[in-house]
Amino acid sequence: MNVNFKLEFVLRHCLPDKIEIMVQKLVGTRLSKGILDHTAMNDWLNTCYFTKALTEELLQLTADGVPVCVVRPFTVKELSQHPIEIDSDTTIADKTENVYDLYEIYNTGFKKNGIFKTVHIGDWRSSLNIEHPKRRNDLSGVVLSCPVVVLKKLEEETFEHYLMQATHVGFDSLHKLKYITLLNYLKDMYNMTYDLQRTNSWGYIRNSSFDGMVGSLQRGQTDIGGSPIFFRADRNEIIDYTAEVWHSRHSFIFRHPKHPSGLYTIYTRPLSTIVWYSVLALLLFSTVVLCVIFKLSWSQSSDSSFSLALLFLWGALCQQGTSLVQQSTSMKILIFSTFVYSAILYQYYTASVVSTLLMEAPKNIKTLKDLLESNLRIGVEEALYDRDYFKRTTDPVALEIYKRKVKQGASENFFLPEKGMALVKMGGFAFHVDTIVSYGIVKKTFSEREVCDIQDVPMYAPHRLGAVMKKHSPYRDHLAYGIRKIMETGLMYRIKWAWDEPRPSCVKTPDSSIYSVSILEFSTPLIILAFGYWLSFVMLVLEIVLCCITQRNVQKRKGFEVSKIY
Repeated sequence: MNVNFKLEFVLRHCLPDKIEIMVQKLVGTRLSKGILDHTAMNDWLNTCYFTKALTEELLQLTADGVPVCVVRPFTVKELSQHPIEIDSDTTIADKTENVYDLYEIYNTGFKKNGIFKTVHIGDWRSSLNIEHPKRRNDLSGVVLSCPVVVLKKLEEETFEHYLMQATHVGFDSLHKLKYITLLNYLKDMYNMTYDLQRTNSWGYIRNSSFDGMVGSLQRGQTDIGGSPIFFRADRNEIIDYTAEVWHSRHSFIFRHPKHPSGLYTIYTRPLSTIVWYSVLALLLFSTVVLCVIFKLSWSQSSDSSFSLALLFLWGALCQQGTSLVQQSTSMKILIFSTFVYSAILYQYYTASVVSTLLMEAPKNIKTLKDLLESNLRIGVEEALYDRDYFKRTTDPVALEIYKRKVKQGASENFFLPEKGMALVKMGGFAFHVDTIVSYGIVKKTFSEREVCDIQDVPMYAPHRLGAVMKKHSPYRDHLAYGIRKIMETGLMYRIKWAWDEPRPSCVKTPDSSIYSVSILEFSTPLIILAFGYWLSFVMLVLEIVLCCITQRNVQKRKGFEVSKIY
């Protein structure tokens, strides 16, 4: 079709069943050339010259429920200078004798290196004949500006090379590299290219406006988001979400401690509180009874103190023998009863402690509240969305975690994934991070035993990630349709399978099934022993000082008595 031919009229945004009516009404105005717009563009009435008859006809069309504007004649070449975007529904008619050939016109990208196209779609003779319109899949090399969020410091590589590499590179990469793979599929599907631009934020309100990728889309500086972002109401007001792509799951990951309530509970858990009180009460009662027997049947030269009685009964509870020799029947009965009682209690208690130390502990840290009350230290991934979450959340448990365990004075426990997962590997540390990142690090650096200790606790529900474009973009339907098509054909599943790291499975091996007692579990008796050494040393010093004072007083008294005699 010659792009310089004169138009009889142009029908823009016309419904097919309205074209015949419009043609008849337009012919009635005896207008040879012009544009009919099926939209309410009243400003054109004030800017274009119309005859009185034409104005009356125009108003009559509007009164009939067909809002139109009739303007000056155009050629196709002239129309190509106007932003008739690819999502427009513009139809032109070329009159040849009594036949009107109908063409749809659009520009694949008016300011984006696009091409102005005219496509024959049918004709109007005695009736309207329109072919089924073809989907406008060929964008003819349109260049769309695409901001990509990259927080990682790049060394010895370009930004483009970083985005095109097909290996897992860890921090701040997996979601955007998956999405770049998705965009490359769309690029091949629609014959378009991207002008990739780097930004350091997904888009958060700073100084009453959005920064980063969302801010550039809002201002019209870019066309399509190069990274998926969370669905949020405040963003939806200024940009268009076209389709959901996948979910992002973040959680606290940690090696579940064998004894989350504290190491001292290893030695107190075998007996309940009431049983411990009963044992102590019985120990004191037996000590008093034994002390009374000492007083009544012991010789004056022997030790019959309360401390001796207490030490003897404590030794009996710990399965230690006695050097007491006594012919008293009452004492023999008491000693026999004490040893029988202590033997039963000792066997039950030691068996429970040993089994507690060597068996696999139950994983009872399952909620955020459990994590807060545990003795685990906590860190969070250095990511803007996690910092923003702590600012906006109203969850009291999450806020308490931030105040008590994340914010440490002037500093905060925000780490890169590599450092955070290294602390998790050492134990006693919980790290909040995207699971597809953490699982990849676990698979590479953790042993089989450490993998079996892994436990997850989410702080918030999984986020849906969506593809975004600037508001009212003409390519919105292309992006939405392309993503749906990729999902239907299984390519989305392949992208997720290639990039997402599943949770490493716990493989029970002979080595991982052997449990040993570490220095941490052994620390409680060592502390008791060290305290005993310290207390005995203090008592020794006090006894020496007291002995020296006593001897000095005795010598002074003797010297005073001798001088008094002489």
